[in-house]
Amino acid sequence: MTRLFAWTRLLLIFLRELALATWDTIKAVLGATHKLSPAILAVPLDLRSDAAITLFANMVTLTPGTTSLEVSEDKRTLYVHCLDAPDPEAAIRGMKSSLERAVMEALP
Repeated sequence: MTRLFAWTRLLLIFLRELALATWDTIKAVLGATHKLSPAILAVPLDLRSDAAITLFANMVTLTPGTTSLEVSEDKRTLYVHCLDAPDPEAAIRGMKSSLERAVMEALP
């Protein structure tokens, strides 16, 4: 996969995640907020470079409903606050399979 293709794919995945998260956040805010399941997730990182971790953390924060809180000292875990994560494991899998995987391809 060429670097340009990897960056283009990353951008498209981010835009898709941004649109989906925006819609979910709108529904959460306008709906029954007492049904929200906020959570702080420990997302295990497969990324190793500082640049890749920073890009992933920033993309998570730019996505509505999620905020990157901290990277562990050993750089193996990203702590993320989610506005609504009724299934925390599914939320972690979603972040890893979309954004983290795409970042790994763009910044090997």
